[in-house]
Amino acid sequence: MEVETGNHFLDKLYKIKEVCLDTSIFIYHLEDISPYNILTKIIVEKIAAGEILCYISTLTITELLTKPYKMKDMRKISLFEEFIQSLPNTKIQDIDYNIAKNAAKIRANNNLRTPDAILLATASKNKRSSFITNDISLKNIHIEDISILVLNDYL
Repeated sequence: MEVETGNHFLDKLYKIKEVCLDTSIFIYHLEDISPYNILTKIIVEKIAAGEILCYISTLTITELLTKPYKMKDMRKISLFEEFIQSLPNTKIQDIDYNIAKNAAKIRANNNLRTPDAILLATASKNKRSSFITNDISLKNIHIEDISILVLNDYL
C-alpha cells in the first residue's frame, strides 16, 4: 500500500513546479507522524532535489515554533529552525501588503480563518503554484491560478 500511495502522489507532484506548504506538512514531516510522513518525505525529497520550488510563509514559522516555545523545548526549536533554513530551493515569503490584501479577499470570499487565508494568498502570489495541506475544509476552495492538494486524498 505504501508504494501505491507514493506513486499516486508522485504522479500529482510531477506536474507541480512551485508549492506553498501548510504548517501541518512540516509538523507531519519533522515529527515523523504516520501515515502522512510517507507523503511528506516525497514532497521534501522533490524540493531538496530542485524539482519543486517551495514557498514558506512567515506565518508558518510562527505556527511551527509556537508549541516548542510553549513547551520550552529548545532542542526542537533548533531542529525546526535548522530544517527550515537549510531546505534547498525554498524561499521564506514575508506577509507583505499584497499578500495581506489578497488574504482579505480570499477570507471574505470563502469564509476562512485569517491564517488559512494568508497561507493561500502566499501560494497565489506565485502564479501556477500549488498549496499542500491536510485541512479538508480547504479542499473545495477555488482560487485562480492555484491548486489545493489534501494529503488524505492520497492515502
